[in-house]
Amino acid sequence: MPVIKGWKFPIQVDKTSGKIETVKDNENIKQSVRMILDTRPNERKIVPQFGADLRPYMFETINPGVISSLEGEVENAIKTWESHISDINIGVKSETGTVSYLETRVDYITDIEPTQERVSKVLSDTD
Repeated sequence: MPVIKGWKFPIQVDKTSGKIETVKDNENIKQSVRMILDTRPNERKIVPQFGADLRPYMFETINPGVISSLEGEVENAIKTWESHISDINIGVKSETGTVSYLETRVDYITDIEPTQERVSKVLSDTD
């Protein structure tokens, strides 16, 4: 029996039942983390604080302080909006200097099914 259940994203309708397709447990959490990383604050009018403000980092000169700040932004957003994560590790991959590509990797363990999961978010100058 699932502990948590939510809509599948992108939203899809089951052709047989006509109901919105759902996901459960760890897949639900993975989709939640993706939505947090993909949503900028103020993008959702009903919950304007939701999301992680990653886009400004795209135009920073990468150095240890910027990486630490980005990791903190991601960690705070996930801890604020996803309560089922019990352990989190954030990594940032980029070229040095002014960037046109930035990858944030989030490794975590959930309190539902204790297996390690990973979600990546790539920002590029084409976004």
